[in-house]
Amino acid sequence: MPVPRPVRWMLAGLCVGGIVAGTSSGAWAESAVSLGAELSIDSVVHEALSAEGLSSRVSWSDGRLSLELRAERIELPEPVGTLRAARVECAELRLTRREVACDDARLWGRSGDLRLDGHRLALAWARDSGHLRLAGDWPGWFGGRGSLRADFAPERGWDVDARLRGLDLQALVAFDRQPVELPVAIGDGRADLDLRLRPGSRVTARLGLEDVAFSDPLGLQAGEELRATAQLSGDGTRWDLDLALEGGGVYIDPWFLDLDEEGPVKVSLNGLEGDPGTLAFRMDALDLLYGDALETRGEAVAYEPGAGLDGVFYGRVHALAPVYDALLAPWLAGTVLGHMATGGQLEGRVELVGSQPRRADLEWSELDASDRRGRFGLAGARGALDWSADEAGSPGTFAMDVAHLYGLPFDAFEAQVRALPAGLELLAETEIPIFDGGLRVGAFELRQTDAGPDVRFEGGIRAISLEPLTEVLGWPRFSGRLAGMIPRVRYERGDLNVDGRLLVQVFNGEVILRDVYIHDLLGYAPELGLSAEIQRLDLDPLTQAFDFGRVQGRISGHVRDLVMVDWSPVHMDLQLMTPERDPGRRRISQRAVEDMTELGGGLQAAASSVFLRVFENFSYRRLGFRCELRGEVCTVSGVADRPDGGFVLVQGGGIPQIRVIGYNRRVDWPELINRLGTIQAGDGPVVH
Repeated sequence: MPVPRPVRWMLAGLCVGGIVAGTSSGAWAESAVSLGAELSIDSVVHEALSAEGLSSRVSWSDGRLSLELRAERIELPEPVGTLRAARVECAELRLTRREVACDDARLWGRSGDLRLDGHRLALAWARDSGHLRLAGDWPGWFGGRGSLRADFAPERGWDVDARLRGLDLQALVAFDRQPVELPVAIGDGRADLDLRLRPGSRVTARLGLEDVAFSDPLGLQAGEELRATAQLSGDGTRWDLDLALEGGGVYIDPWFLDLDEEGPVKVSLNGLEGDPGTLAFRMDALDLLYGDALETRGEAVAYEPGAGLDGVFYGRVHALAPVYDALLAPWLAGTVLGHMATGGQLEGRVELVGSQPRRADLEWSELDASDRRGRFGLAGARGALDWSADEAGSPGTFAMDVAHLYGLPFDAFEAQVRALPAGLELLAETEIPIFDGGLRVGAFELRQTDAGPDVRFEGGIRAISLEPLTEVLGWPRFSGRLAGMIPRVRYERGDLNVDGRLLVQVFNGEVILRDVYIHDLLGYAPELGLSAEIQRLDLDPLTQAFDFGRVQGRISGHVRDLVMVDWSPVHMDLQLMTPERDPGRRRISQRAVEDMTELGGGLQAAASSVFLRVFENFSYRRLGFRCELRGEVCTVSGVADRPDGGFVLVQGGGIPQIRVIGYNRRVDWPELINRLGTIQAGDGPVVH
């Protein structure tokens, strides 16, 4: 390519020295001769740069050719930009037919806060081809050191090679000509940069960061002692990018990663193409690694504003615990699944079209998950499912070794299930073992609707012994059995409602539960509601189970509208009375009378003190107790009211006769339960 005419004018003065350089004998060669030439040009435009107010001075002295170039203004590529008051001095210029070069040039100038004060450069210009070469050390800008080399060929453009070390990040981001504005403030850190800009716009770059500290004004993003690398290569349209966070700590709300403890995070983008103006992009592959715990890959990934995200994504969790603790738990905070201990492996695949899943496959093995508050847990879970947005999936499995719900244990079972486009269904009847009985699941279907999950359940409880159940629940140990049919379970707006009735055979009688519901089952304050009919419970084993003296006879009644919040009653209408037709033996022990008076606080046993000391047991005609609980206050009544405002809890019969009378109709429920616990523990009378 011919050199542009203005440049040839600028360099014409150099040819003066060519006369001298071509003279090998004569008087000039034997004596000190000084020659000089000056040239001024208003402006010069070149493929490599443009300049205004250009002047040059060429001198020959003592056998050396020197050059001084000055320019009021030179336009260079960013980040240098406009260089003002520029001056280049070369004390020993080499001038040949092929090249004009200077191995030790000095450069002065300023560009904003950037200054050059006699900075050393090596310069070379090929006269025939117009190739220009610059090489030298980094001028110390931003506290860094290193080297720069730049070659310009008119037919290809710039070829730049930069190797910079120890750049001060705080000074670098404060530079007023940064191409991008960072959303965070840099507090500390150093950077190393290797940059290669090849002809044809091919770029390769590697950035290394050390001891980086950053934060945003709201404290939602922060980092400390961060070590990271980034490698970029591309041709201006397609790019490959590799990012690695290798050490330190980083917080991006709501996630915090201790990279020294948990391992590096690596992200690779291959074949990235995009439009920064619209934020649309596509890439051949996207890879993410988190330590040794997680690896994911996306293929044919594309995003269009308004259309959404497309792609096929694969994932494999080698160790669930670190993935859950670092990535899932902060995201799930405040939910049922936000505070667990986990373990196991998972593997899956999902296909997205327009940001909506279309197909998915999932497998899991040795999966453990336990709520740290003890509400639920499972261990040894394994299974596989495939799902489609258009049709039911293939038959899959769900199995586990053990599980529990509020301490209630479930033994190993396996269920055949199938994923639906908007839910899940059970394919075959399954029984979940519970102690010596079990929960029989005849049908189960879960469907997601606009109003929330819709659950259909049919099954029953196969007789479960109450003795181990009461032990697990922390109740006094007693025998009996729990059984029942469950025709339907409904889950609506966070409430679980159980249709049907459950039969509890206990204390030689029956308790029939109905209208059972649970609101926010796994929440921080679950609410249980039910009503119950109590039929002819035998008081002898009941009082022995609760270590409450001894009472013989039967008792029936009901519980209406029981509401328990976090498993503590806050509302109910309770009635327990001697059945009107109860032909059995009715006796109450002296200790039972004493325990009852201690339990009630304001109760009195009306009988002769001589009788109380002499007789161990008394006959009674009727006993009963009513409680209307509202909040923590129980409004009490008995089998009969008295003219003096009291009420009768135990109505005597026979000789000697005993009566238990109460006068305090408003009883503190938590205190009542506390007294019962004291009596059962055998700690002696309650002191008031």
